[in-house]
Amino acid sequence: MLGPRKRIGPTGNFQQNLGLSVMKASRKLPNARFQIRGVSDEGGTAMRGFINRSVLFLIGIICVGSVAFTTLAQAETLVESQLYFRTYVAFSVDQKAVQAWLPDPWKAVSLPKGPFKGANLYVMFEDMFLKQDGEGKPAKGETYHAALLVAFAKHPQTGDFAVFVIRIYSPHGGPGPYKNTVKATVRREATLKGADLEPGAGSEVWKVQDSAGGIMEFRMDYQRAVPKRVKKEFKVRSSVEPDFFRIYRDDRTVDVLKSIPAGIDRVQNYKFRVTMSELRKMFDGSEKLVGILVNPIQVRQVFLP
Repeated sequence: MLGPRKRIGPTGNFQQNLGLSVMKASRKLPNARFQIRGVSDEGGTAMRGFINRSVLFLIGIICVGSVAFTTLAQAETLVESQLYFRTYVAFSVDQKAVQAWLPDPWKAVSLPKGPFKGANLYVMFEDMFLKQDGEGKPAKGETYHAALLVAFAKHPQTGDFAVFVIRIYSPHGGPGPYKNTVKATVRREATLKGADLEPGAGSEVWKVQDSAGGIMEFRMDYQRAVPKRVKKEFKVRSSVEPDFFRIYRDDRTVDVLKSIPAGIDRVQNYKFRVTMSELRKMFDGSEKLVGILVNPIQVRQVFLP
């Protein structure tokens, strides 16, 4: 059963286990024979003593290091496991418009490299197949559809790079884990076609409508390819509470359908339209599409520090 992991303190079992490990190793060392050529018996005895002490010292370091590493890993708490499909639409939009969604002192930045180089905003469309809590039980909203906006920022003092969720549109409403979820209807229509050994083709149609009647609509047809499998760990922060973050460990498949920087284009009949009032400054007609990718299958574990 999965759940909160227990911490190991610096005393108690830790000291006992470390002591037992060193004692067991030390019992074996006196019987070990070291051949040291060109050294007298007296020198050999001294050298053997030195080697014994050195090995014991290294064993102690290894034991302490192993327990310390385990302690750090166990300090995290598994809160969710997820299985879903996701589409990423990467844009380059007005930097000031993105900055208005970010907390001080973080500054909006664009991605410096990769297939979406130059993008400063992701619009994500998510079809959640299964969501479980930390104990493997069905979580609230076990299956649903949602849309997310993600921005990138750098801290001016520390230089740290961060990923921020700045808005989530969900049928569950708010506030959600990042305290910025709003209620919306999210609909998806999708098709997949293929035969024999060919990857085939697909289509995606998404429509998000907020409580005020504003619309975000996305559609495309695309040629599929063999996706890449990527394992990744990263942190995502909240634009409302910037000190709050969740740790994601992903095992995902990635199919880059369109990338302006990389010269990839397997997308036809693309359309993206926004009438939501809160997004008008980002989507005022000056935005530029940088790329599109899909995660046909994505498995994610979500941890809290």
